[in-house]
Amino acid sequence: RSSDLNTFINTQGFAKKGMLTILIGAIINIILDPIFIFGLDLGIKGAAIATVIAQFISASWVLHFLFSDKAIYRIKKSCMKLDFKLIKEIVSLGFSGFVFATTGSLVQIVCNNVLLFWGGNIYVGIMTVLNSIRDVLQMTIEGIRSGAQPVISYNYGAKRPKKVIEAWITMSVLALIYSLIAWSVILFAPKFLIGIFSSDKSLMIDTVPAMKLYFSAFIFMLFQYTGQTMFKSLNKKKQAIFFSILRKVIIVVPMTYMFPYVFHMGSNGVFMAEPVSNVIGGSLCFIVMLLTVLPELKQMNSDLSS
Repeated sequence: RSSDLNTFINTQGFAKKGMLTILIGAIINIILDPIFIFGLDLGIKGAAIATVIAQFISASWVLHFLFSDKAIYRIKKSCMKLDFKLIKEIVSLGFSGFVFATTGSLVQIVCNNVLLFWGGNIYVGIMTVLNSIRDVLQMTIEGIRSGAQPVISYNYGAKRPKKVIEAWITMSVLALIYSLIAWSVILFAPKFLIGIFSSDKSLMIDTVPAMKLYFSAFIFMLFQYTGQTMFKSLNKKKQAIFFSILRKVIIVVPMTYMFPYVFHMGSNGVFMAEPVSNVIGGSLCFIVMLLTVLPELKQMNSDLSS
């Protein structure tokens, strides 16, 4: 996939080239979609063909750059040898991302199961809309994290603790500004976001209060993201994996059952589990990061100064 190969461009410092890769694929897809779907009357098949063509052109662009002299680290035959020690490191570090995605799917299954009992299909539909809104809103934060992670990792490996902290602060401030803007839209213009995914007026009525409850502690996700990014960037695999499991599996899943059944909160209990997990999981992740990472960076700075 071009998006995976694009990582090799971004990590070399060619952010504009990396962004252009995404734009090329997106623009070509947007242009070809109406041509194949309506012009050639291919329907969904046309949309699939347009996507494949766009991805092929985008991937070709990435490969052309990585084979060219413009790249700092080019694709060479000598680089194709498997280094199992390095593969082990990559897999172990990437495992936290896998756990995060897997536990997210688990939570969605649990939520739909409970909502089907307490509210029926309409509330499963509401949760689908809320998950879609969350995914869209998190894309920007994921972009900020992805941009900051190689910078933090590089400076940590180069033993530049001050640069690590500067990069982390910059990432946190940008994520905070965006999160506050997104949170404001959620609280004050929920119908606008819901309308992107559904035009059903009856669904809109029930979704607005559920959305405000579900995203009531959205800002606390900032703590989870900034803490997790530091753990991953500094190769602290155990902490990254633990906090991926903590919020989703240890906190959200039990509360999704407890609030509706034990505390008799019904469908509201399912939506309440998310903000509670954001506050507890996000805060713990951030606090542990401050108590473990910052002292290490201060000690590194002291060792370099002496």
